[in-house]
Amino acid sequence: MMKILGENFKRIRKSKGFTQADLAHGICTQATVSLVERRNQVPSTKILMQLCQRLEVSVDKIIVQEEDQLHVLMRKLQDLANDDEFEQAHHIIQQIHSNELAEPEDFKRYYYYQGQISLLLQDSPDDALFFFHRAYEQYVTSRTDTYGVLCIIGMSLANVKKGQLDRAQKQVDKAIRIMDSEPGLMMIDFPNHLRIYGTIAEIFCALGAYPTARRYVKEAIQDALDKHSLYLLDYLYFVLGQIEVQRENDQKALQHFHVAQTLAQIRKHPLILTQANAQIQKLA
Repeated sequence: MMKILGENFKRIRKSKGFTQADLAHGICTQATVSLVERRNQVPSTKILMQLCQRLEVSVDKIIVQEEDQLHVLMRKLQDLANDDEFEQAHHIIQQIHSNELAEPEDFKRYYYYQGQISLLLQDSPDDALFFFHRAYEQYVTSRTDTYGVLCIIGMSLANVKKGQLDRAQKQVDKAIRIMDSEPGLMMIDFPNHLRIYGTIAEIFCALGAYPTARRYVKEAIQDALDKHSLYLLDYLYFVLGQIEVQRENDQKALQHFHVAQTLAQIRKHPLILTQANAQIQKLA
């Protein structure tokens, strides 16, 4: 569960020279800012995002996760999925029973990861679409929900695998419109931000839109480098290599696959390491 760090918020506000009234202007009431600082509460995630944008601070500086056993499993599930460890992710999700879920947030994540496992482990895009639609239609209630974008991207990738490219195009365009209309959305969850941009690049590559694919993956790589983060960087360089293969630029592709190979060794990421090695042997 998310807990707001009101004291951190107050300290940052004062260091930036804002009064409560100044910070609240045009976003919420002064009483709402006081509620954040004194009681660690906020009426909506969107308000918190807007306040953090005005303070020019990432939301993760203001919140902390308080996790019970269910949420420990959910966090582990996310980490395994982001590392493409879907066999282990499947084992974890089997330990979670739907009657243990109470909050819409829990149901949403549960069905989203069921979709990921169906798509990327079991190669069942129809089952994946069922789970992504269920998560999105029943449990995503806000445009500022990262998992809403993840579900739409998942639907798009599933339709790529089904050969339904027109549907895939419409869905990826919808996800991009949401991100463009909510510029603070990706501040909430940086690992998912990288995964979203990498998957968008994969989708555009499959659609033959190579310059667009290249732009999204390079932006994700730069964001990771700016944060001095290796997280998913091997995956992103591998995607960039795949794009260059499609552009028939084998020399650049080989360079990117070598970077992906090195990073996968550092991160102990066997899937990307195996895939990068195969591409290097093919192009060498």
